[in-house]
Amino acid sequence: MTVEIRPIGGLGEVGKNMTALGFDGNYIIVDMGIRLDSIMAFEDAVIGEMSRRELININGIPDDSSLRNRKVRAIVLTHGHLDHIGAVGKLAHAYDAPIYGTPFTLELVKRVIREERVFKVKNELRAVMPGDSVRVDGIEFEFISATHSILQTVFVAARGANETLLCATDFKLDEEPLLGYKTDRTRLKRLARDGLLAALVGAIRVDEPGPTPSEGHAKEMLRGAMGEANSTSGAVLVTTFSSHITRLKSIVDLSFELGRTPVLVGRSLRNYCTAALNLGLVDFPPELRIHGRPNAVHNLLRKIEKSKGDYVLVCTGHQGEPTSVLSRIANGQLPFKVRRGDEVIFSASVIPNPINESNRELLETKLRAQGARIHRDVHVSGHAGRIDTKEFLELAKPEHIIPCHSTMDKLRLMAELGRELGYPSGHMHLLRNGSCLRLD
Repeated sequence: MTVEIRPIGGLGEVGKNMTALGFDGNYIIVDMGIRLDSIMAFEDAVIGEMSRRELININGIPDDSSLRNRKVRAIVLTHGHLDHIGAVGKLAHAYDAPIYGTPFTLELVKRVIREERVFKVKNELRAVMPGDSVRVDGIEFEFISATHSILQTVFVAARGANETLLCATDFKLDEEPLLGYKTDRTRLKRLARDGLLAALVGAIRVDEPGPTPSEGHAKEMLRGAMGEANSTSGAVLVTTFSSHITRLKSIVDLSFELGRTPVLVGRSLRNYCTAALNLGLVDFPPELRIHGRPNAVHNLLRKIEKSKGDYVLVCTGHQGEPTSVLSRIANGQLPFKVRRGDEVIFSASVIPNPINESNRELLETKLRAQGARIHRDVHVSGHAGRIDTKEFLELAKPEHIIPCHSTMDKLRLMAELGRELGYPSGHMHLLRNGSCLRLD
């Protein structure tokens, strides 16, 4: 059997994740993501209204031309972050193949498809739970539970007649995830026992010593920062990733503990939280208010402005995005003013690219100028550090390692880690987008 690994996006860059796995000429595609920083560089870019070629030209989505005439049997999604599902609206229609994902991932994919204005995406959506397996035209793929910063993340183990490949782009080893599943160490050990030919392993945080702290630790960090911020009578504003339902649950619970009423404001917060609530993945108090529509946001902010000390305002804007609620507050575009004595907690790290770093620095400067005190990096990552990655490799024991989902310097660091673990150079593969690794 000839096994092929064809990275289409996500190598030498953060985002735009897409990989084709081939077994004797039949393929599955794992993920179809966008590269957010490339799209953000164009102020007027509206993904749903742009053509496939326009987005390829600005490096916003993968160029899947090399796959268009191949036998693609399934599109398999690992989780719901846009760098893994954001290009479904532009690319999936070209393949006569169903789309598989966990229920939460598919709820988010439905929103991507609804916002698509150029193509009609008619692929069937098929929900698969962690632990389930699917067989399509001689390829069996299994969803293996993994802990990440979004619920219902999975590894994808794909096998042909005798050989198994593993896609493990985004994960951490967390014994206290607070919500959702732990990374399935037992299943990884079984893959090692049965023989794992190759693993694509994410390298985003491999440069950090690790291990990456648990989400339980993040909650304790928030408890300290929010308690300190609550000692004043001013406003408390918190911003984090809208997709991080576990983190949002901690913020909401801690707000009530402090005697303040949490309110969530922002369109993406409303979208992600509504999807999680509809699927029963999170238990928010029934009195929690989540607003995304402009009129509702304006009315709520007017009310909070009159009684700042009674609320925790959870809003979008952790990366300093110009259209986010927090940025529009700082720019005086919403009926809520930041004053001396107000506290702003960033429960998110800055995604390392020049646009995000510039936007975030500008936002923090404006907030400080208006009198706010800033709490930075009240956060733990959803990605494995070096120690976690080493433990993962020792659990799964792939014969070949393909570092993925990061810049070239970090892919090389993953290769160095492989050498430390005794892998020969011929079993570590630094691939590039558009290349093909064949393993017979």
